[in-house]
Amino acid sequence: MSKFGDSLRSLREENGITVSGLSEMTGFSRRTIYDWEKGKYVPSSFYTRELLARIFQVSPYSLDRDVILEENPVIKNIIARLEKLEKNQKE
Repeated sequence: MSKFGDSLRSLREENGITVSGLSEMTGFSRRTIYDWEKGKYVPSSFYTRELLARIFQVSPYSLDRDVILEENPVIKNIIARLEKLEKNQKE
């Protein structure tokens, strides 16, 4: 599984949403969601990540953790700042 897949599955299960339910909410097939969760591929569209993030009420940046560049300290810092800004906007 990819980190994205792990995150997606965990969020889905924590929120009591089935794969079928998430399929209905997003319009993506169950197969696509299974493939994301198994790490076969990840959504390439930021819109898709944004949609999933809104469903689970998380930052799209925290959901998309399988970006290789995230290991770069500069990228980690940018992600942390974006998450902090987003959190402050919600408050």
